[in-house]
Amino acid sequence: MNFKVEYINKLKITITVILIILLSVFAYFFKDVFNYFEDKFIDFRSTLSTDGGLYSHKFANADQNIVILSVNDLTQYEAAHSSELNLTHWPWSREVWAKVINFLEKQNPRVLIVDLNFSNYEELSRNYTSPDMILANTLAYYDNIILSTALRTPYSETENIDPAKILDNFANPYNPASNTLNMYIDNKTLDKNIAYYSHTPIPNIFTNSTTMGVTNLVTSKNREENVRYSQPVYKLIKGNKEYYIPSLGLAAVMKKEGIGKLAEEIPIENNILKVGKHRIRLDDNGQVFINWHAHGNAYMDIPINSILLSMVRGTNYFEYEKVKYPLSYFQDKIIIITQTHTATETHNTPVAKDLTDAQIKATIIDNYLNDSDITNTQKKPFLKKITPYKGNIITCVFCLGIVFVMLIATNTTLAFINGVLIIITYILLSILLFCHPRFRIIIDMALPLYWICSIFLISFVLKVHHELKKKKKIERIFGNLVSENVLKQLVNKPHRLNLKSSVQQVTVMSCNIYNNLQISKDLTPEKYVSLINNVFNTIEKIIFKYNGTINRFVGNSVLVYWGYPIHSRKDSENAIRAAIEIEQKIDEFNTSLNLKDINFDEYDEQSFKAEQKYSINVKIAINTGNALIGQIGSSNVSDFTVMGDTVDIMERIKDIGTEFDKDVIVTENTLNQLDEKIPASYIGQVKMKNSDEKIKIFELKLPTNTNSNNDINTEE
Repeated sequence: MNFKVEYINKLKITITVILIILLSVFAYFFKDVFNYFEDKFIDFRSTLSTDGGLYSHKFANADQNIVILSVNDLTQYEAAHSSELNLTHWPWSREVWAKVINFLEKQNPRVLIVDLNFSNYEELSRNYTSPDMILANTLAYYDNIILSTALRTPYSETENIDPAKILDNFANPYNPASNTLNMYIDNKTLDKNIAYYSHTPIPNIFTNSTTMGVTNLVTSKNREENVRYSQPVYKLIKGNKEYYIPSLGLAAVMKKEGIGKLAEEIPIENNILKVGKHRIRLDDNGQVFINWHAHGNAYMDIPINSILLSMVRGTNYFEYEKVKYPLSYFQDKIIIITQTHTATETHNTPVAKDLTDAQIKATIIDNYLNDSDITNTQKKPFLKKITPYKGNIITCVFCLGIVFVMLIATNTTLAFINGVLIIITYILLSILLFCHPRFRIIIDMALPLYWICSIFLISFVLKVHHELKKKKKIERIFGNLVSENVLKQLVNKPHRLNLKSSVQQVTVMSCNIYNNLQISKDLTPEKYVSLINNVFNTIEKIIFKYNGTINRFVGNSVLVYWGYPIHSRKDSENAIRAAIEIEQKIDEFNTSLNLKDINFDEYDEQSFKAEQKYSINVKIAINTGNALIGQIGSSNVSDFTVMGDTVDIMERIKDIGTEFDKDVIVTENTLNQLDEKIPASYIGQVKMKNSDEKIKIFELKLPTNTNSNNDINTEE
């Protein structure tokens, strides 16, 4: 049996190890699937972090000082069909944009961001009346303008190409940028990963006196699908020269704060970019997660036609959604002039599937201006991702927690509930760390939940198997030894039963049919066995009534004990009650014995009753003490039994009861366990073999009225 148990345990361990290996292989080969779901989990948590979401009262809402002037398909169509504007084709002339900038600058905006595509040239001559030079001079005149540009090829896609060979012979006379950042980056990995090569020339006329900001949006693995990151600084490599260039958001911070000129150094130390009172946390790719403010448009998006019409008409207001706003509305605002063409300038973001590029850029600018400001008490801290090492530790802790609750759970239902609660706790923890302003930490959910749920299922199956195995063992051991009620309690709550060998305090009782030898001589074997079985059936019912456990039937006696598998403070009292009722029922059995059912012909019925020659006589002995309980026997045949001095004492006083014709004998140990005294006569002391200890024994006084209740009476 031990060999079989050991074999089953080794088999379970082997299967568990194989399952864990298979789960690991699955996780490795389907890591793209987990990355996909990880993005979805980030999306879900991001939607809870927007304005109006969890803890939104602790954050400042979207900055209403950021305004978008959009150029889209509708504005182009309306402008082309407007007799007042007389703009017949796209792209509009540089001179038009110069006029728009001059018009807006009269309203004293804080920062003006021109996010338009000026890659083609109307006239490259040095004629100051050409549209290109008019726009260049307009940009140079104001010190609050940011001009956008784009860097096309990320470093990771060209890292094996010699930088000196890239664009060395490009036929464009202009330098990439005049006003580049004086950067100090202590993390060489970061310095390498932020590098970009450019396939796009950046004309000098647009950057001599204007801060240039890069508009690229660094996204997840599929850049065209999901926008979750931004880059606060770029490293442009052209030929043998390197230039540090700010992103559009970082340029807005520097322009607003009046810093970032050539002489000033912008450091990145310990992955923290420091710009005046602003601190931006970066990962090793120079990226930060975007703090989203709304599921839709968080910032006022005004069609550029409203401004153009105000310019042409000479009004001191502009109209937006049938509401007239004074031009002074733009004072101290951060204005973004940008294109938002349908199907070309929208992105799938964590909070919206089709958020316009303008709204995304406005959000990033908002992040860099407000959320990086260390003096802003309602700033939304930038999210940071926990390191893989710490993430693995957290996952292991929760997996071990699952195993622990499975081990300590008292039943499978509680184990299941506790396991589910741990899974829910991990989900809530990941949401709390993501959304709460004190933390703002991203811990992975997809792969950790995969492992936590897998360990939960494996542990739960093992728990169920263990419980079923224990229930079957309980039914096998105690199925015929305890009442149905007790067996039901044991099976329903197997955790309360210790099936290992142990020392327990028990009350043991022996019921011995005294005069069975005489009866066996006068009855046939079949009739004798039938009679004895009827007596044992009566005894068994009474034992089960008082929650006793039958240890074994041996010949003409039965050994019973209380205190295991169910323990009660009234075990000794129940044993005595059972003894009293057994004696009463045996007397009733003798009185009602139907001799015709026995069918022996040689005796007269009346003479049999008169002589009471075949009446059943049961002698009972009871003792209380510690005993060893365990499964005793060979590997093939064994019984769950009770043994020790307590049983030996009970056997000794049973012989005394038989020898001196005493119906019920109890020891002093048993009487001391009772809450109330009972009628009992002192007999004497018994000395055990190989011991000097003497045991006091008493004869229990039975009620004279056999039909009366067998309650124990108090004796003063």
